[in-house]
Amino acid sequence: MKTDLGTFSDLPAALDFAPPISPATDGAGLLKRFGNLPEIPDDVALIRGKSWNFEGVTISAMSWSVGWGPRTEALLLVPEGTTRPLPGALFLHSHDDVKEFGKEKVVDGAGELPPRLRWVGRWEYGNRAPANELAKRGFAVLAFDCFLWGSRRFTYEMIPNRLREVLGTDDYERLAVMHESMVLSKYLSLLGTTLAGLLNFDDRVALAVAWSLPEISGPVSCIGLSGGGARAIYLHATSPQLRATVSVGAMATYASMIDSHIAPHSWMFFPQDLAKECDWPGLAIIGSPKPLYIQYCSQDQLFTPEGMRKAHEAIAAQYRERGAVYRGDFYPVRHSFTEEMQEDAFDWLGKQIY
Repeated sequence: MKTDLGTFSDLPAALDFAPPISPATDGAGLLKRFGNLPEIPDDVALIRGKSWNFEGVTISAMSWSVGWGPRTEALLLVPEGTTRPLPGALFLHSHDDVKEFGKEKVVDGAGELPPRLRWVGRWEYGNRAPANELAKRGFAVLAFDCFLWGSRRFTYEMIPNRLREVLGTDDYERLAVMHESMVLSKYLSLLGTTLAGLLNFDDRVALAVAWSLPEISGPVSCIGLSGGGARAIYLHATSPQLRATVSVGAMATYASMIDSHIAPHSWMFFPQDLAKECDWPGLAIIGSPKPLYIQYCSQDQLFTPEGMRKAHEAIAAQYRERGAVYRGDFYPVRHSFTEEMQEDAFDWLGKQIY
């Protein structure tokens, strides 16, 4: 069998690589595993911008400070004409190797988008704006840029010339993807932190912001595809106040990724030494008994069918044992969040709230 480790394919065995399905840690332990993290700010200096209506949804621009780096820009979506507070949902945008934009991947009506971003919506989100659709279901949906994307990204000017020399390109997105692995990962190691931790930090700040908004009352849930699905699993594991979680196209065992499914994934999947205490599906188990819905793409090019199935079986068994709500569905599609999947996810979220 071909493996990306080649003639070093025996290295995992030599290191006794065997992530435990049942986690040997909890949410607080996971936060420690994330490394050195900033404190959640008491005051995020929230600024509200203009609001406008778009095809049945009222969209409001806002921004806040997490205490370091550029301000986080966000969009809040509610059904047009709504005057009462609604259940909240964080919509966590995907990775896509497109870092110039974040929240715009899941929102329509926020301005003209370049062709490369329209491609993301067409192929990964069923040619629709899922945040808009969820808002129409009676949710106040907060879509925001997280660390490395959109307003929180490293701009073209900030990328070291060394990357341009090595890659021989000036294309921003190609540079940005390699910047994560070749530059940022070194800084994070030096500073004693992790990409997973900083992304989770941004998401936990956003969760605190959601709780503070007058448009949101009661439970707040989260939903995300791919990189957003991974962030949803982390938020599920680290935020007891979260109501329910939907993670799409982001679940399999670590062992199933070893041969040829490490390179396609971001560093966010691999916090240092996490596998000693917890397999990837174990993170979902840590978040129980909060309701969890995982959607698997059975033809997903980023995971193996066996790895997804084993993860599903492990999570389902643990949730049954704990008497908690878990649903896992397999769809005959490649890596995506199709219209059918969205409808199933939104229906499920509604049942956890109302």
